Amino acid sequence: MKTFLIFTVSLIIITFNSQAADLDNGRTLHTNNCLTCHTSNMYTSKTRKVHDLAALNARVKRCDFSLGTQWFDDDIADVAAYLNHGYYKFK
Repeated sequence: MKTFLIFTVSLIIITFNSQAADLDNGRTLHTNNCLTCHTSNMYTSKTRKVHDLAALNARVKRCDFSLGTQWFDDDIADVAAYLNHGYYKFK
């Protein structure tokens, strides 16, 4: 029974971690793609257009489409998480 409990908890942790955003991937994608058009000043500007997490995700999706990068949904989530973690700090 104890072994089963340890296995179950481990499986839950692995599943949760595999769904978490990969900030390193987000940083790499951002550096290699987003900075060709944007500077990091736009994320801290008082006139920025993004005011919540949903808008941030939508903006990253729009940029993905505009650049034709054809990122997977996980890549879009990684970039949005990286930007949120480093600049926006939305909850």
